[in-house]
Amino acid sequence: MSSKVIVKGELVFSNGDELFPFFDKLGIPEEKIKLGKAYTDELKIEEIRRENNEYHVKFEGDLNWPSNLAPSGENPLDWLKTQTAGLVWDVEDLKTLEVFKGSEDLKFSFYSDEELAKKREEYNKWWIDSASNIVGLF
Repeated sequence: MSSKVIVKGELVFSNGDELFPFFDKLGIPEEKIKLGKAYTDELKIEEIRRENNEYHVKFEGDLNWPSNLAPSGENPLDWLKTQTAGLVWDVEDLKTLEVFKGSEDLKFSFYSDEELAKKREEYNKWWIDSASNIVGLF
């Protein structure tokens, strides 16, 4: 992985017709995905689960891994939301958490609602404490 900033999370695809072409563009063929684990220099697929006809992909990778796929000039994370039914994008080093659910009934396989709420609260507290420290300097 090229950058020192790592993102972890989960991608949810509605079906294999969306999943396999997406990862093929990254150079990960369908055969490797079906084995459950695959990787490139920038992205590692740690586990794939199929639940309710959806594919849930647990991943870890370089913060910028979707940049090569996103159209020029478009925010890669915003673009990634258009390609998935849901995502969890967790960058612990930057204390940022992005959660996208294309539908209300979507449940993540690798992240519970409680875990996400706890992590969001932890990151928000960190940002508030950091802002307080900065304001205290002036």
